Amino acid sequence: MSARRHLLISVICAAAASMSACGTKPPDVTGVTVTVLFPGVVADQLELAVTTPVGAAIAPTRRPAPAAGSLTSPQSVSIFLPDALAGQAVTCTATAVYQGETIGATASAPATLVLHALVPVTLTIPVNRHGDAGADAGADARDANDADASDADASDADASDGAAAKAIGTPCASGGECDSTLCIDGVCCASACDGNCQACNLAGKVGTCTPRPAGATGRLCANQPPSGCGYDGTCDGNGACHRYAAGFACKAASCQAGSYVPASACDGQGACVAASPVDCAPYVCDANGTTPACLTTCQTGGTDCVSPAVCVNGSCGARPKGANGAGCVAAGDCVSNHCADGVCCGAACAGACMSCNQTGMEGVCLPVSAGKTDPHAICKDAGATTCGRNGLCDGAGACALYPATAVCAAGSCKGATLHNARKCDGKGTCLASTDTDCGNYRCDPSTTTCFSSCTLQAQCSAKHACFLQTCQ
Repeated sequence: MSARRHLLISVICAAAASMSACGTKPPDVTGVTVTVLFPGVVADQLELAVTTPVGAAIAPTRRPAPAAGSLTSPQSVSIFLPDALAGQAVTCTATAVYQGETIGATASAPATLVLHALVPVTLTIPVNRHGDAGADAGADARDANDADASDADASDADASDGAAAKAIGTPCASGGECDSTLCIDGVCCASACDGNCQACNLAGKVGTCTPRPAGATGRLCANQPPSGCGYDGTCDGNGACHRYAAGFACKAASCQAGSYVPASACDGQGACVAASPVDCAPYVCDANGTTPACLTTCQTGGTDCVSPAVCVNGSCGARPKGANGAGCVAAGDCVSNHCADGVCCGAACAGACMSCNQTGMEGVCLPVSAGKTDPHAICKDAGATTCGRNGLCDGAGACALYPATAVCAAGSCKGATLHNARKCDGKGTCLASTDTDCGNYRCDPSTTTCFSSCTLQAQCSAKHACFLQTCQ
């Protein structure tokens, strides 16, 4: 049975100046309908262009404009061209774009224009998203356009051009070589790697999407200014971008209106939290030293004391101790003799997920709200794969565990079998995996779900054929 490899399933709306608004063909239009496949590639726009031997027919244009969230593969758009180009050979190109940055390789394929017709062109962008996409995308696209003429009947084990499909973990240059149809980071991958802090070629885990190590560069993890406590340009070891850690100084210490204001610190969740001011009286706050600080000695006749105090024998007088809730830098600053979280506190308040400076309750040691970062950095994130601590507080003065909804092992596909994602039980254990038999259909590795209809023979399991969009 001859089967097409790809089917136009959605349309990128485009400006009517050169690309159709939603793919509707006006009467007697000459042009191309470009279908772009990018399985496993994270993209929120596609950059399309059409060139002739003498120059650009359509300059590189991004659709949709503006970007409107992650796109699913495939996407299609009709491009209308002057009738005068009928009969000429053109080259269509497509590049994936994410957050304004082009990613991966550019796919290209030739087409010969036909007067008053939209010539179909299929482009396949390599699925490797981490900057080393390998195979010639144009050759892959041309192969896809010729699928009707060259395909043999498919089975679970076949691949393009009749070659044996490569197993998971085997080196590859394009998804067409792999039984899973996904080639990521140069190897056949069991599932599409979500996010830019995952890889499929890490030692010991080749063929499985695995979080990049903590500290590894995440290409799409923007290195944001430390003052905003956002992402620091690296991965967190759990498959996501890493934020500036709790306690990281996001604003320098200063002197303000005679008070010393300690450095502000990140809370680990993207906010820069201001510190409580410390009253330096009867001394002034010295902003001229290496770092701002309250003076503890004075010079006679100088300006080191706050009026009406004067300097006598190097002292402005005893510094009064603060009540609970007053700013402090040391236990001796407080009547309670407890300085916790930058304020005088009624208790030591040094345990996990306890804080003495919560808004409106400064000076009282209370549990941190559920879902907040531990201010004392005792609750370290152990990673979702462990189902253990998630780095946050449980609201009762203890470290929270990954909830029962957390995925501890990603789902994957093998032929007509879906290995379902494993989830935590909310008590620190990763539950055992379960399998789903996809029946007449294969498992779709790009979504880790069973296909429910077909447009390609390869979407059907062994001994079943795609007929009228159904595997029979």
